[in-house]
Amino acid sequence: MAMMHCTFTSAVLMRQCAMNVFVPEHPHSDGRKGFPVLYLLHGRSDSEDAYKLHGVNRFLVDHEMIVVMPDGARSFYTDMVSGERYWTFVSEELPRLVAVMFPARTEREATFAAGLSMGGYGALKLGLRHPERFGRIAAMSSVADIGWVGRKEGGMSDTEVNAIFGSRTAMLGGENDLFHLAEGFAPDAVRPKLWMRCGTEDILIAENRAFRDHLQKLGHWSLDYRESPGCHNWDYWLGVMPELLDFLEGKNQ
Repeated sequence: MAMMHCTFTSAVLMRQCAMNVFVPEHPHSDGRKGFPVLYLLHGRSDSEDAYKLHGVNRFLVDHEMIVVMPDGARSFYTDMVSGERYWTFVSEELPRLVAVMFPARTEREATFAAGLSMGGYGALKLGLRHPERFGRIAAMSSVADIGWVGRKEGGMSDTEVNAIFGSRTAMLGGENDLFHLAEGFAPDAVRPKLWMRCGTEDILIAENRAFRDHLQKLGHWSLDYRESPGCHNWDYWLGVMPELLDFLEGKNQ
C-alpha cells in the first residue's frame, strides 16, 4: 500500500491545503481500471492526519479503494458565512483534483463518503445533497442533528457558530440541516445507501436515534443503523472501522 501526504493549492480556499491519501499498489482484482474512492472526513478537533495517527492504515490494506482524508478544519464542511468555503472545496474541488491526480473511478457506485462526529455529519451531507454522485455513506457518532452545535452541550461559542452558519437558528431548516435535506426526496428519487453506528454512551446518541427515527418515518431509505457499548472516542471508532469498510464494498449484504 502507499500512504501519501499531499500538499496542493486550493483555488476555492485560496491557500495551500493538505490531505493524506491511501492508494493501493496493485491493479484491482476485478481487472477494472482505477479504484473506488472513499472521502474519509475527520471530526471537529482533528485534521487530515487524524486517521493516520490512529492507525487506520492497518484496516485499509485489505480493501481495494483510494481513501482521501482532507483537512476540513472546524468548518462542519460548510461554506462559512464569515470564513472559507469548505463545502464547495470538499464537494466540488476535491473530487475534481482526485480524479486528475489518482487512478480514481468516478461513477456513483464507486464513490463513497464516511466520517466520524463532525465528519459523519459532513459525509451524510454529501450523500443527501449529492445522491447522484455518492452510492454509499457511512457515519460514526455523527452530529446528525446540526442543532446540537447551537446548544450548550455542543461546546461552541456564539462567535464560532455565527462565523460558520450566521446564527444558531440559521443552521436549521436549510441546506445544512440533515433532517430537512432528507425530507426533500421524492419517493422514487435516487438515494445513497446509509450506514450509521453510535455508542450507547456517546454524547450524540440521542441525536443519532432521532435521525434514525426520522428516516424510518419518511420511508424509502436504506439505512443500516446499529448501537453498541462505547463512547465518543477512538476506541469505539476503530472498533467499527472494519465493518464500515465492508459496508462500503458491499460485503456481507
